[in-house]
Formats: sequence, C-alpha cells, structure tokens
Amino acid sequence: MWEETTEPLLVHTLRAHRGEVSCADVSGGLLATGGGDCALRLWRWQPGAGWAEAGGAVRAHRYGVTAARWAASGALLASAGVDGAARVWSRALVPRRELAAPAAAAARALTWAASRLLVGYDDGVLCIWAVRRGTLLVRLVPCDGALHALTTLARGALLIVACTSGTLKVYDMNEVCASDESVREVLTPLLWEDGAHDLGALCAAANDVGDVAATGGHDARVRLWCVTGEARERRVHAGAVLCGHTAAVTSLHWARGGSLVSASLDRTARLWAPRTLTCLRVLHAHARYLTCAVLSPDLRFLLTGSNDRTVRTWSLGDFKLEDDIEPPCSVLTHFGLGDLEGIEPVNDEAQYDESANALGDDVGFNEAERLWISKDVHVGAINSIATYKDIVVTACSDGAVRIFRWSEQLQTLLCERELAAHRYPAMSVDLGAGGAMLLSAGLDGRARLWDVQSGLELLSLSGESVSGGEAGGGGVRCARVSPHRPPLLLLATDDGALALWRLDQHSSEPIHVYEAFDCAATCCAWAGDGRVCAAGAAGGELRALAPPPAHAPLHAQRDAHDLGVLSCDFVQKENWNESNTYTLASAGRDALVKIWKIQLEDDSCGGTSATMCLLCCLEAHGAAVESVRFGVGDDGSVRLATSGADGWARVWRLASDGRTEALAAVPVGGATGATAAALLGTSVLVAGILTGELTLWRLPVTNEDGKELTDDEGDDGVEPRYWGIAGVAKWLREYITRIPGAEVSIDTETTLVQRARDSGLTGARLLDDPVDELIRLLLPSFKFTENLEKYTNLEDQGEIEEDNKLEAEFEKSLDVSDIGSEVEENKQLRKRLEDELQWLRREPPDPKLETSAPHALRCAMTHALLREPARAADGFSYERANVLDYFFAADGAVSPLTGRRLRSARVVPNLGLRRTLREFLDSASNQ
Repeated sequence: MWEETTEPLLVHTLRAHRGEVSCADVSGGLLATGGGDCALRLWRWQPGAGWAEAGGAVRAHRYGVTAARWAASGALLASAGVDGAARVWSRALVPRRELAAPAAAAARALTWAASRLLVGYDDGVLCIWAVRRGTLLVRLVPCDGALHALTTLARGALLIVACTSGTLKVYDMNEVCASDESVREVLTPLLWEDGAHDLGALCAAANDVGDVAATGGHDARVRLWCVTGEARERRVHAGAVLCGHTAAVTSLHWARGGSLVSASLDRTARLWAPRTLTCLRVLHAHARYLTCAVLSPDLRFLLTGSNDRTVRTWSLGDFKLEDDIEPPCSVLTHFGLGDLEGIEPVNDEAQYDESANALGDDVGFNEAERLWISKDVHVGAINSIATYKDIVVTACSDGAVRIFRWSEQLQTLLCERELAAHRYPAMSVDLGAGGAMLLSAGLDGRARLWDVQSGLELLSLSGESVSGGEAGGGGVRCARVSPHRPPLLLLATDDGALALWRLDQHSSEPIHVYEAFDCAATCCAWAGDGRVCAAGAAGGELRALAPPPAHAPLHAQRDAHDLGVLSCDFVQKENWNESNTYTLASAGRDALVKIWKIQLEDDSCGGTSATMCLLCCLEAHGAAVESVRFGVGDDGSVRLATSGADGWARVWRLASDGRTEALAAVPVGGATGATAAALLGTSVLVAGILTGELTLWRLPVTNEDGKELTDDEGDDGVEPRYWGIAGVAKWLREYITRIPGAEVSIDTETTLVQRARDSGLTGARLLDDPVDELIRLLLPSFKFTENLEKYTNLEDQGEIEEDNKLEAEFEKSLDVSDIGSEVEENKQLRKRLEDELQWLRREPPDPKLETSAPHALRCAMTHALLREPARAADGFSYERANVLDYFFAADGAVSPLTGRRLRSARVVPNLGLRRTLREFLDSASNQ
C-alpha cells in the first residue's frame, strides 16, 4: 500500500500509439489503451519487462478512440469513438457488440453500470444499452452541450451527467430507465447546477463505495459531489473543490479506499486524499499534456497517458519492474467450495452444443443462432424480402427476383428459381394468394406478377401509365398484393403516385389513382382484411387509404418520420385488434420505428373515416431503418423484424396494445447496411445486406409463457438494482423458497412469487423500499398467523382482545397442527426475507479486507472479495456477474480457469461459500 511520504518513481515507459494516447484502463495485469490513430491495443504486464503487446484492433473505430473502460468482471472491454459507435470486446479484443445511437454524433464518454453501458455523445445525448442483448434501453437528451462527463453513484441508483456548457445534472436512474420517451423529455433532475465548471466539464468518476463523485473541467478545478440520505430520500449535493491544476482537467480515476488521481493539460497528474481535501503529490509526468490517468485498485502503481504517445507506469511504494501485478493463485483453491455439488459439473437439461450454441437460461446473451449464409447467390444489394411459410423471395439490385424454399431437414435455403424480372434494380417483392402469386417491382418503372410454382409471368404493369410518362422515371419503389379475391395490386412510384389495379381487369390502366405525394412514394402495405391500406413518402408523410369502392384518403400523418418514410407493414393476424382497429409499423431515415393504431369509423351516410394515433416509438437502429415486416407464428404471437443502415437486424415482440419488447439483435452487415429483413413464422429471421449476402438466423427459444428464457433474468439479472419482475421472482426462488432446509410448500412459493409479480416488484424496490413494507407486501397474512400462534398456547387462550374475536372464531375451525405449520413457515420466510434484503443492501466492505480475506473468498477471475458467489459447471466458484460476462465474451459456456467447453451454462448460487463469506464479514466487523 502506498504511503503518503513515498515519492512516485517511473518504472516503465510504453510507446503505445502512433498518435496521442487518448484513454487507458487497467484490469489486473491487462492494460487497454486507445489512441487518436483509431487503434485499440492490449498490453500484458511481464515481470522484468513491463507492458508487452497482447493484442490490438488497428481500426477499432473509423476515427479516433475517445474512451475505453473495462467492466468490473475484467471479461469485457467497452470503447467509444469519434465515429459515434460504442463497441464491446472480449479480453482477446474479439468484437462482441457494436452499439450506435440513432443518428449518433461522436461518442465521448462511457461508463459501466453492471451489464448496462452508458454512453455520452457530442450532441448532448445519453444512451443506455443492455449489452448482452444489444438493445438500446434509453435515449435521453439531458444536456445542451457535448456530454463528456458521465458516471453513476450509490451502486447505480443515481446518474450524474455534465457537459461542455458547464451544466451538471443528477437523475434518479430508476426514473430514467422506467419512463417512456415522452416522459423522459420532462424528467426532473434531483440536482441541476449551471456553471458547475466554467467553460465546460470534461470528465467524471465515482469512488467504489458510490457515495462521492468527482468532476473536472476547463476551469482546472476538481469538484466533489456527495450522496446524502438513503433509499427514496437519496440526494446529491455539491462538496469541496480541489484546486491546484493550472489548465483543464482531462481525466479522473479513483482507487479503493478513496484516493483520487487527476490528469491535466498542465502536464501534471495530482494525487488527492479527497476526505481530507489534501493534494498528496504533484507528478510532472510527461513533456506534453496528459489525456488520462489510472490508479491501480491496490494503489501499488499509477498509469499516465499523454499527447506524447506514451503511457508511463509509476510506482507508488515498493512496486518494481520485476514484480507481478496479478496476485499468486492456486486454481484448485477455488474448486469444490461450499456446497458439495461443486465437485462435479452441474446437471442441466440445456447442454452445450458447439454447432448450435444452445445455452441455458443463465447465460443471458439473447443470441440468435446463424443457420445458413450465402455470399454468391446475389450480385447486388438485397432490397426486399418476402416470406410465406417455407418460401423466401428476394429482390436484388441486379434486377433479379429469386425464389427460395427453406428445408428444415437440411437446414439450408434452396434456390428454386431465378427470375430476370427487371432491367434495373428490383426494389420490392410481395407474396399473395397463399404464396402462389408473386408481385415484383423495379426501377425500370414496371411491376410484374408471377406464378410462384411455374415462374411464368402473369401480368406486367407500367408505372408510366400512372404518371403519364412525365419526368421522374416512374420507377416503382414498392408493390403489394391485397387479400381480396380477386386481389388488388397497389403500386408506389417515384413520381409520388399510388395506383390500384385489379387482377381480373382487361385494361392496362389502373382502376384508381390516389392523390399523389409531393415527392416519391417509397412504401405501401395492406391490412389483413383489405379494408385499409397505407403508404409512405420520402417527405415523411404516412397515409391511411380506403380501397374500392370508397377509394378515399382516410388519414394523413404529415410528419410521421423526419427525413422520410422508408417502409411500412400491417399486422396480418385476425382478431388481433378490436373491431375496425389495425396495427401498422413504419420505419424512416430518422432511425425510428413507430407503431400506429388506425381506427376506422363508419358514418351514417355509409362513408368511412379513420384516425391514426401513435402507440409507441422504438429507437431501433443507429441509422436509417430500411425495412419493417411483421411475422405471425403458429402460436399466435406477433413479432416485428427491422433492418437498418447500421448493419443490424432486430426482432421485437409486439403486444396488441402496442407495447414492444426487444428479443434479438443480429449484426448481419458489420459496416455494411442491412437492407431487408423478414420472418419465417416467428422463429427464423431472414436478413439481407448491401453486398448481397443473405443469412438465416434461429431466434432465441421461448418458454411456455412466450417469454425469452434469457430475457431480464439474464442481461439485467445480475445487479439487483436492475432486476425486473422476472429477476425478483428468480431471486425469491433461489434464495428464499428453495434453499436447503427451507421446507416451503409449492403453494406458498407460488403465492409469494405471484404477489411479487402482481405488485410489479423490481430490484430497485428491494433495495429502496422499507423492509417491513416489503415483507407485508409479500407476506400479508403474517400478522394474522402471528396471532393464531398465540391462540395455540393455552395460557393465552383467555387473553384474546375484543378486536380479535373474529380471528379466534376462525382459529376454532382449524386444526391446531395446521395453524402451527403455517405459523412456522411464515416465521421462516420472514426471517429469511429480512436476512436476504439486508444482505442485498449491505455496503461494500472495507478495502483492507481484500488483503486479509482468505483466497477462497475471492473471485477466481478478478481476485476481488466475493459479493454473490456462484458455482459454474466446471466446479469452480466465481462472482456471479463475472462468470456471466465471461460466457458472453467467450460466445459460449467456457470455463474461465481451464478454457474447456462446459456441458452446461447454468450458474447456481453457492450457498455454502456464501455462508462462509458472511461469517468472515461478520467477524471482521466485530473486531
């Protein structure tokens, strides 16, 4: 441990990048650095030699890397760049997630909050991502300036943001994450201070306890912000100001125990003892300005990065070049601990299959499995995909339309026919008449109808007959087949025209032409019963239209999407909505997907009118959303497939009230845009990209309730603050009702879990609500049964008060043994709930315990003192969050210690080791 009298000594100098070193972070003996040269590099400490290169991504970002941060597990590394992307990597720098906000500006700041990643951008936007699912949970605009300072306090309960305009705000994280988009716009900060830093804030960091945060800015000051109060009364107030730097503060970092380091443009790093408001050391670290500084958790060494392209390592005590950073560890120390089951692999019905990547419910990846890929069938962009049962049809920029059939037995997509449909790019395909009829449209100004079985052309329609051959080309952007008998064919053209043809007509002219858009009509769609259709335009307008005989525009949404509507589709399920109500999805260049409700109303004169209202808005992709297509499964579930120019295809579950839930995210295109996506049923996703690659993906398996096994319990199921309802239910089963010796009946467990679900109990409430209030919520009959216990004692039989007569009469009708059993069960549950709630709420232990704790009480991965020990199928015990991160980073169930593939991905609580940990902490607190 570093003594205040010790002068920092230079131990090692690393020339890390060709440009300036913009960021650095350390995890154990592994150092990550990012630079202005677009590279992200890994370095491993070698005793006697210093930092040696262990890996690198030369083009981690298209432009400079602005931030890099290890997750607490050390298994995942997040980076941000000027290109607006945030990326998540494994320890070997294998990319695992690419995250981009809608129309993202440069990303400047990031921080981890359990399995969530918070990213700040130059346009003042804050995005919160569920990393394992690749899902954007929150998009908030808290600042007017660039968001450079970002951190969380109180174990993720509070959020601090500060920007280059100098404004600092503090939010309740629960309110930020629980609110919808409209509510977030009016969220009230717990603290709002303008001018927190003159000329703007540049950095922020919080200590490991989470009760103090520091921010730095252009005013050369370091300001402290302190948490007061608990639970619902938790607040943040301005603390002391640390002065000493003579130029902007560029980086802040805390070590365990409360020591703080700051880096500055004045070419110095300063070590602070914030609790005594003392500057312990001024380190003239580099010849040029500093961009980052990192303290090792145990205060053995300090890292500084600079514009001079180097990273320097400084000893803060007796640390020498010959020393090892990683503590000595015997692997067997962590094997077979606690529960006896730890000595052998955990049995689980979800086995690891190397070809299928079938993982159990605790992995939490929400990963889709790639079934099939073709790179040589299409020679241009895949512009549209249509499906019906096992039929897949694609429209390609080479002008061809291809008909495929999916073989479940062979697990492959067989190309049955290639149609030379258009002279210029084919833009749209649609299937009708139960998959027997195919309608294609292209930029050659024609739409063609085909017989799927024979490949014969049945009908050819000209867009010029709509526009009269006027300038504009008459290219047909979209064509859809109606469910009518005979079908109607709806075309949307570059001239802005929308025209209807009837299949059995003899004339080449359309039966009706709707009022044209002011700009190109880009998409159209039919409702499942044919009573309404919709169309969108490049100008952003979305219309609901009536088919024959009315031929009337029903409703126009003028600004449905900024910059233009690109795709739309109706839910095709019968009885999905109320009578005369239809659900429509639209996508646009604004990177949004919107779900609309269209309500038809018949008037007394026999006419029809309609209203269109927005049900929800999905911040779905990091760039323009190219397509939306609904799929309806055999079980009646409705899902929505979307594809974006950010290279991702996503799948969402849709409820009849418009609520959506992200199910899967597939990086189909990398840097290439995903141009089209559709669903085969609801279990297989078909996606195409600009370069012509077509892929099929198996979506995550659902349980009997239709809920993804990995959803909620996995991604946000580690840190209690972010548990949803399913996470709380899982906690009740694992730590309350099913522990050895609990003897809780199935009926009692069911009642307990159901009460938690009915009350919407979340992890945040477990941490913040009064314990007695939570117990009354979960065990409402406890007081009643407590009285009954009194009645079973003969000496108390005559002391029943007047207000308890009804309970006494009820007691007489019950068997005394039944009463005693119920009372005993409730007493056990109450005691268990009290203990476990207090355990969840405990403060982080004193850092000194890290050095005195037995090695078996440390995580086998990070060697930090365990908080929630869990046993994996390899028989070793880890911090639960850490091993789940490792499984995600390794893309499968792999032992972090042995590197072997595991038979099961299941991770279960190690209750025996947990008891030993609690005994150690209790004994340490009593000393």
